[in-house]
Amino acid sequence: MTTSNLAQNILSQAESLSGVLRYQHRDGAEALAAAATLLRSGRRVLITGIGASLYASIPLEYALCSAGIDATAIEAGELLHYRAAGIRDAVAVVVSRSGESVEITKLLEILKARNTVIGVSNEPQSPLARNAEIGIHIGSLPDEIVAIQTYTGTLLTLHLLVSAVNHAGDAAAEAIESLLPSFAAAVSGSMEKLSQWDLFFSGDSPVYLLARGPSRASAYEGALLMNEVAKTPAIGIPAASFRHGPVEIVDSKFRGIVFTPRGRTQNLNLALLQDLVRFGAQMRVIGSSPADSASAVQGYDPTPVPEPLAPLLEIVPVQAAALRLAELRGISPGSFRYAPQVTRDEVNFNHGGRNGK
Repeated sequence: MTTSNLAQNILSQAESLSGVLRYQHRDGAEALAAAATLLRSGRRVLITGIGASLYASIPLEYALCSAGIDATAIEAGELLHYRAAGIRDAVAVVVSRSGESVEITKLLEILKARNTVIGVSNEPQSPLARNAEIGIHIGSLPDEIVAIQTYTGTLLTLHLLVSAVNHAGDAAAEAIESLLPSFAAAVSGSMEKLSQWDLFFSGDSPVYLLARGPSRASAYEGALLMNEVAKTPAIGIPAASFRHGPVEIVDSKFRGIVFTPRGRTQNLNLALLQDLVRFGAQMRVIGSSPADSASAVQGYDPTPVPEPLAPLLEIVPVQAAALRLAELRGISPGSFRYAPQVTRDEVNFNHGGRNGK
């Protein structure tokens, strides 16, 4: 059977991450260190991006806040049209895979007039890379269409950046180096067990992905993958918000994925999982499962890592799930119907078939 380009991108992630780590430790080290110095000295940090790039930035926002730095992540389209006037004298971290999406290029003109800009992209000749005061090249292998390798590559790069802010860059690099074999095993294991998602996807209900903290990145990116790869409705939502009303939709047709990484709110997430199973929902858990629900819930438990690193591993089974859902629906995995390779127009979809953010 022919392996799709999307499947190849999933399978190549360990190799890609190894290249990202090597690049950031060598050729990219100077830019990473300069950006870390800026972030430490800044009174305020603005983080912006769109789509997968924004979601990959969520753990950075949490990590900077945990370090006592005033950091806020704002979606680039909302920032451009509604909030840019309120951002002054900040260090702006602008994240974009292509470095030339329309909102990003328009924002650059506004942000550079009042703020210092750190650009993070996978295209070293892009407008973002060329116009930022400090340009951080991710160094990921490129993706065919959907952000797979570039998503995890962005997660890793931003993790190394905040580790440099905390003067822990060398330790972080060593930890990632030792984690890569486990990451590779998670990829191969997830791809070998695609059929385990078949029963979960047997209905027509949308998929809800529920998370807290840095794992919100996985919930939002996971929903995006279901949308992009399998053309299926999916909703990423904070677990606390889900408890405040949306839980009323739960019945025997409900399908949900709960992220339960080891961290400060793991017990809250596990409690929600148990309640949803009790209400009759069809659930999957990514992370630790409560012992008494093992027979009712299929679990995917990545290698234990500190909570800030969890998004790097826990997205892997969701990538595989989106691929399997596309196969079950007879959809060419990763093919796009409407979106262009790089979104350069805020009004029209003129060139369908590919996408870059």
